[in-house]
Amino acid sequence: MAASGQGDKLARLAGALALALLLHGGPAAAQPAPLKIYGMENKPTSFLHDGRPDGLAVELVARIQERLGRPERMEIIPWTRANALARAEPNVLLAVLVRTPEREAILDFVGPVFTTRVSAYVVKGRLDELRRADPGLHKVRAGGQRSTVFVSLPRRMGYNVTDEVTTAETAAKMLMSRRFDLWFVAEELMPASMERAGYRPDAVELAFNLAVDGVYFAFSKGTPAATVAAWADALRDMKRDGSFLKIHQKWLPATQLPADVAAPPQLSPPR
Repeated sequence: MAASGQGDKLARLAGALALALLLHGGPAAAQPAPLKIYGMENKPTSFLHDGRPDGLAVELVARIQERLGRPERMEIIPWTRANALARAEPNVLLAVLVRTPEREAILDFVGPVFTTRVSAYVVKGRLDELRRADPGLHKVRAGGQRSTVFVSLPRRMGYNVTDEVTTAETAAKMLMSRRFDLWFVAEELMPASMERAGYRPDAVELAFNLAVDGVYFAFSKGTPAATVAAWADALRDMKRDGSFLKIHQKWLPATQLPADVAAPPQLSPPR
């Protein structure tokens, strides 16, 4: 009888385990494939500080991963490599980039994380000179970072983008050395890019803004829908509980908050 009772107990345990595996998809489903998270050298969103990743996107990634109980952290690599990996492999996250119709065909987006203006800059003091020769600045030689919206958008709008470079820092150097006359870049990336190139940010002046766009987390196709949904839920929760706002305030002005996050009230000046 004892043996029979023990057998019945084992049978019940085996049945319970089988039911759990059926309901939850088995051990493999409980441990999703590792996520490869890449950022680019684009201060203040992601950059290396004393050899370690830092910036708005890096902090957001770390907080979301903590909420999800996941160990992966962001790696800073060249944009061209990150872009190629996201096109070739599943389970790749690019943090962060502008959402465009072209990219929606090859990436799944979560966000927005912030808004940005695609801006055009010239060497300070040259704007009137350039406009006298070309009022719309469509013919002057322009440059921007390769495989980014800073090249594709102005080209689509009829600007003469002749030079594609690997980094915003290189673009800043080429602008200042008159290799081209018009530099397309995100407004938040310009100051640090100029400083890394060895110039003060006020050595350039704004010619015009092209567009305001949303900046998102972008997942490669083939990444499990559950992973993308978990990130969307975690980011939404951070926006609701105020932790997202604290990180955003540290790195970017309130004007670049996404539409689904309210700007904090301005404090009255002391009397």
